[in-house]
Amino acid sequence: MARDPRLAQLGAFLHARRDEAPPPASTGTGRRQVPGLRRGEVAALAFVSDEYYTRIEQGRVMPSADVVRRIADALGLDGDQTRYALDLVVAGEAPPPNPEPSDPLRRLVDRMGEVPAILVGPATSVLAWNAAAARLLTDFGAVPPERRRYVQMLFTDPVLQSRFADLEAMRRTVIGIVRASTPAGAPTGGWIDELLRTDPGFAALWERNDVVRPHTHLRVRLRRPDGVGETLDQVVLQVVDDPHQRLIAFVPAG
Repeated sequence: MARDPRLAQLGAFLHARRDEAPPPASTGTGRRQVPGLRRGEVAALAFVSDEYYTRIEQGRVMPSADVVRRIADALGLDGDQTRYALDLVVAGEAPPPNPEPSDPLRRLVDRMGEVPAILVGPATSVLAWNAAAARLLTDFGAVPPERRRYVQMLFTDPVLQSRFADLEAMRRTVIGIVRASTPAGAPTGGWIDELLRTDPGFAALWERNDVVRPHTHLRVRLRRPDGVGETLDQVVLQVVDDPHQRLIAFVPAG
């Protein structure tokens, strides 16, 4: 029987976080041979057996929410990371493959005037944008729909890449959002496989298994088409009828 993909993703996620966790204070003079925490150390801190924790990391057992919380405490996970791990042990609904924004949403984005705005769906697919967003970021209309994903374009669209003063930080953030938005298991898709094959930078960030929850506000430093830098507040609003769609507006920082 095929294993639940959520368990495999939970195991990979916890393993990555364990490698990053600060090791306990040394009580001897010998040099520690492994990064982060050992499985047995996490198990002891979470009050589970070594064997049970090992099976969790191997994707062979579904832990309870209480066990996940104890493991999160042992690893020092932040709120976003803990929520993601908990989502993986609760049955999640996969996002629709090709959502369609409603006409009112399209009109709202278009009529936001000089406020750059885009509507994104699952895997940060760009569903709608206004002229101000095209001027500030890139000409989304020139990108084929099957490649029009915000995360993908951060690695394939030179114009969009040039807009971010800290491109690497934005890449990490958006990859983390993609990973965190699929509670049914690890994200999959031909575009992921292609970038894993062709872009070492993407592969390195993807294999980190970082997760980031979309938040209402994120301050970003952009370069406008004329090269002038500007700090903007990226404001994110979730669509009530479809939680997989989010409206993103870029407002000059006050």
